[in-house]
Amino acid sequence: MVLEHSKMTTLTVEQLAQCILYAIAGRKEELRKNFEVLEQKEREADMVRRTIIAELARGELPSDERVGLMRLGRQIDWITDWAHEASRILVLFDLSQMPKQIQDMAVEMCSTVSDCTVKVAACVQRLIDGDLDESLKAADEVERLEEKVDALYQKARSYLTDIKTDGIKTGSLILLSEFIGAIENTADRCEDSCDQVRVMAVTLSKRME
Repeated sequence: MVLEHSKMTTLTVEQLAQCILYAIAGRKEELRKNFEVLEQKEREADMVRRTIIAELARGELPSDERVGLMRLGRQIDWITDWAHEASRILVLFDLSQMPKQIQDMAVEMCSTVSDCTVKVAACVQRLIDGDLDESLKAADEVERLEEKVDALYQKARSYLTDIKTDGIKTGSLILLSEFIGAIENTADRCEDSCDQVRVMAVTLSKRME
């Protein structure tokens, strides 16, 4: 179930990436429909997380493993939550009216976050399979990608200072800043998830000694 949860998160971020492309193209109806799909995926992910917690509470795993998996499930859920938050902000302003530099940066940031979620799923899969070394390698890849998103975020913020406000409402600029911040937070939650995998890998390796 935890693996299913992580794969659902990947699909949610992919949906966000599609929303961004529709927003840039000014295709508001397609953006709205994809936003509704993303919201549904976020609700489904919440249901899976609750199921995971209920099953773990009834399970026979050692208590530290149960707690670890519950925490991992919550960390993964936060990835979906932040992707959802980014999409909620996106539908409130017109990204098509923003400078191309910012548009391109949003696309690249989200693409990198999408790669992050794929690696998170791989990281979780390796953990469940008991391949702890490969799980830790995947966690390292997530960290590398998260650092790339951080660098892109910093560059995007520098672009914000150069935007001419003529014809662009101040509120839209505030939402734009919050939007790219939400994408960056999505990547941060990917790293947090893999940090939890690292903690669990250490616990499991000690038990296997």
